[in-house]
Amino acid sequence: MRRLALLLAAFAYMVLLIEAVRAAAAWWRGEAALTTLDYALAAALPLLAWVWFRHFSMFRKDCAKGACALPEEGGGPRPGSGA
Repeated sequence: MRRLALLLAAFAYMVLLIEAVRAAAAWWRGEAALTTLDYALAAALPLLAWVWFRHFSMFRKDCAKGACALPEEGGGPRPGSGA
């Protein structure tokens, strides 16, 4: 259940980030049909990008310590993986 909740939260975050990029691009091009929500999304884009690079990206601080490395070969499932 927790894994499903995390998957849904990650999907919702990606939709929000993509819509913020779309709104920022529309604002940059000067499209006339922008709503208040589009302006709010464009204004939130720097914060959303910061959260992405800080917590989800391969450029986060943990990756320098090996958190993004592939698991080592040779073994069964990890303990607690449910497999």
